[in-house]
Amino acid sequence: MTSQSELRIGELLVTEGLITEAQLQEALRAKQALKSYVPLGQVLLERKFLTRRQFDHVIEQNSKRPRLGEILVRSGALTVAQLEHALEQQKELKLQLGEVLVKLNYITDEAMRQALALQLNIPFLDLDRLNIDKDLAKIINPSYARRHMLVPVSVTGSMLTIAMDDPTHQTLVEELARSTGLIVTVVTASQESIQRTFNRLYDIKGAMSSSAAETVDVVTEEEQRRTGVDEYQQEQKAGEIVRQIMGVAIERGCSDIHLEMLSDTLHVRLRIDGVLQELNNPFLQDACNENSRRAISRLKILAKLDIAERRRPQDGSFRVRVDRGGENLSVDLRMSVVPSYYGESVVLRLLDRSRAPRSIDDLRFSMAVTEKMRQILKRPSGIFLITGPTGSGKSTTLYASLMTLYTPQIRILTAEDPIEYVYEQFSQSEVNEQIGNTFANYLRAFLRHDPEVIMVGEIRDEETAQMAFRAAQTGHLLLSTLHTNSAIGAVSRLLDLSVDPNLVASSIIGVLAQRLVRQVCQACKAPYTPSSDLLREFFDTPPADVVWYKGKGCAVCNFSGYKGRLCVSELWMPSQEDMILISKNAPFDEIREHSKLSTTSMALDVADRLMDGRTNLEELIRVLPYPSIYAFRQLQMARPLAAARAS
Repeated sequence: MTSQSELRIGELLVTEGLITEAQLQEALRAKQALKSYVPLGQVLLERKFLTRRQFDHVIEQNSKRPRLGEILVRSGALTVAQLEHALEQQKELKLQLGEVLVKLNYITDEAMRQALALQLNIPFLDLDRLNIDKDLAKIINPSYARRHMLVPVSVTGSMLTIAMDDPTHQTLVEELARSTGLIVTVVTASQESIQRTFNRLYDIKGAMSSSAAETVDVVTEEEQRRTGVDEYQQEQKAGEIVRQIMGVAIERGCSDIHLEMLSDTLHVRLRIDGVLQELNNPFLQDACNENSRRAISRLKILAKLDIAERRRPQDGSFRVRVDRGGENLSVDLRMSVVPSYYGESVVLRLLDRSRAPRSIDDLRFSMAVTEKMRQILKRPSGIFLITGPTGSGKSTTLYASLMTLYTPQIRILTAEDPIEYVYEQFSQSEVNEQIGNTFANYLRAFLRHDPEVIMVGEIRDEETAQMAFRAAQTGHLLLSTLHTNSAIGAVSRLLDLSVDPNLVASSIIGVLAQRLVRQVCQACKAPYTPSSDLLREFFDTPPADVVWYKGKGCAVCNFSGYKGRLCVSELWMPSQEDMILISKNAPFDEIREHSKLSTTSMALDVADRLMDGRTNLEELIRVLPYPSIYAFRQLQMARPLAAARAS
């Protein structure tokens, strides 16, 4: 049986041009022939009439996703009376509906998850029947997998499939895509089977016994007499290991070094161009495994941390000198130590001052975005925001903007958490909440310090937001960041922080949303043909006159096929009409739709990068927010790639 809401979804998909009327009718007939209830969306996806991302985007944008309770009632797993009682209990227990239904013993955990899979249009798997490749354990470390209750299931080409306890956790999916460099798809399973698969994949039983054996050390009298000499030699070896890791990381242009303690190894990986890569040095990796604890202790000594403290997180920093082409350079390192299941894990952030941006021209934005940013930065007052997820280059854009603004005639003050690059051109202050040096408190002090320009690392709470808008209203130019997926999303985020709509409308002078995509290695790039599934995400009809490029892998790019990163962005400069809608507290959907007229879209930026052969579709679908991909698809229906370039 097909509900009216499902019919409306089908009609909406036809209107959007994602499926044809004939495909809708075929899916409806197939649905009617099924013995058990399956949502129309699942039928459409199984027939590959559209992609999962396309379907999810449309139903999310139009609030058409079926409710979990409705699916359970339609499938016969739940009565209407049981659903009503569970909804009443949900108000008191403040839990998700599925958890309440399981607690009331109305359904099993497995039945709830099968219904959740139908609601989200994702597969439900019996993981106990699958033969999981043990090599998948290298992709996601056990501490991360345990913390988020997930397991990798398979890797096919550039597609990673994971089973998640909470398949609605989209932020986690995006984080995994950024860290692994793979396109992540989600399935779900029963909680027990996810736990059993985790134990099987990561060999928890064996690891536990190994860990227990390490708690007792047996030392002979002869070994005790030799400890002094051996200790010195081991320390020297640990220091050499640390130097070699640093050398490899700096040579490859690494931004972060990850040292993760596993059961019997120190897993070393380097984040290059935003993606974690293996060390690919078996001799150095073996040395790390044999001296794992000493290597971490050596790093803690360099960062002036307590080497005896292994139960609490610690943060520190130190500096190394590097000889690069005969020039002696300093590289600052920020170190974070976190205790994990097998021991301490370390992340080192490398901050190379020689690579710090000197103006917005260094960022290689599109010409249209760069020109509009210059117009914004000439304004004497107001708020300019940079948005995007962690690791999208927001801080770099802030620094470049400040350097573009700087002249000896103005005073620039910054509040940062932490300070990443030190500049002589402006006064920088570091947030320390333990002693009360918060963003908001720094802003109060800055207003009495006679600046022209203020930079606040992030607007993350109501107090900071209120002080930021007060600064903008009193004649200062303020630059900051927000965590939102789009430029216009900054409006709803600020309203959530209780900023008055009139203040938002009168103070915001521009919002830049950005992402960093890997650049195809120019030394080994070669034409290729993307998969049909991937092309369908971006095009209604794939263009026949476009040449796609992909890196084959060479020594220049460390055989990854990518070298360096590009910034793709959208820039919203509020129009007078946008300001009126915000002041009137109009519905966000109306504000978002109208803002398109005053936004330089990410879709156009992406089209230019593709036509230049600087990036490819695999990288775009890994990094970009799906609304931008959907907008790109709609743009191609109106104006194909080659035609857009010609005009």
